[in-house]
Amino acid sequence: MPPESRGVKEPTSYDGAYRGQPVRLVALPFSVGGVDARVLVGETTIKRKRLANQILSGMLVPELLFAALALALVWVGVGRGLAPLQRLKQEIALRSHLDLRPVREEHVPTEVKPVVHAINDLLKKLEAVLSSQRQFLADAAHQLRTPLSGLQVRLEMGLSQSSPEEWQSTLASLKTTTERTARLANQLLTLARVEAGGQLLTTTAELSLRQLAQEVGQDWLYRAIGRQLDLGFELEDVRVSADPLLIRELLSNLIGNAVAYSSRRGKITVRCGARDDQAFLEVEDDGPGIPPSERDKVFNRFYRMEGAPGDGCGLGLAIVREIATAHNGSVEIATPAGGRGTLVRVWLPLERSNATASEPSAQEVIA
Repeated sequence: MPPESRGVKEPTSYDGAYRGQPVRLVALPFSVGGVDARVLVGETTIKRKRLANQILSGMLVPELLFAALALALVWVGVGRGLAPLQRLKQEIALRSHLDLRPVREEHVPTEVKPVVHAINDLLKKLEAVLSSQRQFLADAAHQLRTPLSGLQVRLEMGLSQSSPEEWQSTLASLKTTTERTARLANQLLTLARVEAGGQLLTTTAELSLRQLAQEVGQDWLYRAIGRQLDLGFELEDVRVSADPLLIRELLSNLIGNAVAYSSRRGKITVRCGARDDQAFLEVEDDGPGIPPSERDKVFNRFYRMEGAPGDGCGLGLAIVREIATAHNGSVEIATPAGGRGTLVRVWLPLERSNATASEPSAQEVIA
């Protein structure tokens, strides 16, 4: 009998057993002469299971074959699609650390070409950096070899001398050579730090150019006095975001050049201020000046004009340009309004939020 109660008025299908065989039954309720009755109709499930098995076997085998074929096609397709990447990987993996040639793009998939372009751009930049470093090391070795050899010769001469007067003269010569060598080494280290492709700026702070100029001017005061130079300042209170040590080195090189190349009893003026939404820092002297044809060349490393006085090594203005470039600035050389001497002006981005407007102070003569 169906599991439902006698009051069920709808046909009911259910599973049951008849003489030990599983059957599928349907109970059909009806009423005859006011008497409720129920007719049970059933059949075994043998044909049903056989049909289900036939359907499953008829569908499962083709589905398995289709899945295997699809998997094989995907495997072959992905393998062939990734073959150019495998070749690219092998090409890069087999290279030495000195091989920075561009990666070939002939057989690279279109989707990967932007990546290859980026890799080639990076390799190009690395090649430029390594080439610059190799040239720098060669120049540095050449420039350091001369003063070091001079030190060695003077030491040997001093050891062969016996009188105190000769020792005194040798020590004075050694002092001059040592100071020149130390300055050259410091300039080389500074240039290596800020040269294009070298160390990035990692230390920036809000910097007062007026205060910096006063401090650096004090450092050069006694040398200016020793050469009977008039070192003066025309400063505005302007602020920039920069590396304090590098900007100090920049200004020190400008003042050092002016002190070295100005004639005795000459005049040097240091200025800073803001103009056209930019901060400027400039040093003017009344020395022999730089001809217009030489103004681009003097920014090259180790370049010195023919007949230039002093014992510099030609790194000062190269350092100035690299520091200005590292701060997204620029440097220019002009002739002062008086028509004699050199005016070197450095432009730096002006931070409006950090700059304070004020009137330029009167010229302040220190020495």
